[in-house]
Amino acid sequence: MQYKYLAFVVFIFSLSCETEDVEPISPIDPVDPTEILGCLDINAVNYNADANTDNGCCQYSNLLLNEVLYDPPNGLEGDANGDGVRDPNDDEFVELINVSNSNLDISGYEFYDNTNLSSGMPNHIVPQGTILAPMKAYVVFGGGNPTGDFGGAIVHTASAAVLNLNNASDTLTIKNEIGETLIVFDVEALSNNPDESYTRIPDICADDFVQHNSTSLGLFSAGTKSNGDPF
Repeated sequence: MQYKYLAFVVFIFSLSCETEDVEPISPIDPVDPTEILGCLDINAVNYNADANTDNGCCQYSNLLLNEVLYDPPNGLEGDANGDGVRDPNDDEFVELINVSNSNLDISGYEFYDNTNLSSGMPNHIVPQGTILAPMKAYVVFGGGNPTGDFGGAIVHTASAAVLNLNNASDTLTIKNEIGETLIVFDVEALSNNPDESYTRIPDICADDFVQHNSTSLGLFSAGTKSNGDPF
C-alpha cells in the first residue's frame, strides 16, 4: 500500500510540472512606430515631407469647405452660435479650413447665396487682417452674438446680410478678394430639411458631405472636428 501511495504522488507531481510550447500572443495590427502618416504628393498644398505612409488626404486648394448648417434644428438645440437664442437665420453657419501648410490671408473673401449673387451684393465680406493659420477653421454665422470657444476657430457673423441659405434650393458661392470663384456648394442636392449640418466625415478628407448625425456625432460642430475635437 505504501508503494501505491508513493506512485500516486509521483504521478500527480509529474502532471503539475507538465508544460507545452505556446506561441506568444501578439496584438492584432500592431502599431508601427516608424509609420508617419501624411500626404506624400509634393504638388499638394498639404505635402508632408516627414511622412512615409500616405494618408489618402492630399489637398490641392488652400481653402476647403468642411461643414454647412443651412437648416438649424428646432428649439434651443439649434442654437449653433451659442447666444442663447435659436434663430433660423442667425444660427446658419459655414465652416472653412485652411488645409495648406502656410498662413492664408482670406481678407476680402466674399460669401453669396443665389439671390445676392444675382445682385452682386455679398452676404458677407471677410474683414481685413483675417489670417487663417494652417489646419485652422474659419466660421461665419448668419448673425447673432456667437458665444463660445468653437475650437479656437476665427468666428465672424455675416457682415452685410444673413446667410439665408434656403432649405429647398440654394447655392453658396465663395469668391476670393479679386472675384475668382473658389467654392460652390449646391444645397438643392442635399435639401431634405435635415435639422442638422452637412459635413465631411472624416473631416477634410471625405469627398462627399453627409448629415452630421449620421454616425451619432451630434447635430453640428462649428469650428471643431465632427467629434468635437479641435482641428
